[in-house]
Amino acid sequence: MLELQLRVLTLWWAANDQLRGRIHTDDDDRGEVTSTTAMIVLLVIAAIAAGVIIATKISNNANNIPQP
Repeated sequence: MLELQLRVLTLWWAANDQLRGRIHTDDDDRGEVTSTTAMIVLLVIAAIAAGVIIATKISNNANNIPQP
């Protein structure tokens, strides 16, 4: 029984090492926000704000139409 447990544990460690090797690569990506990402976020926020302004103007114009 002890030999089986040791074999399973050894296989578990080997699988864990292989998985960690696939996940951790040697690239320099540290999760920092680049200037391109920041610019995209600002443009998305500006687009959402423009959409809200346009929707508000359309709603106000629709509310100003006189009822027959």
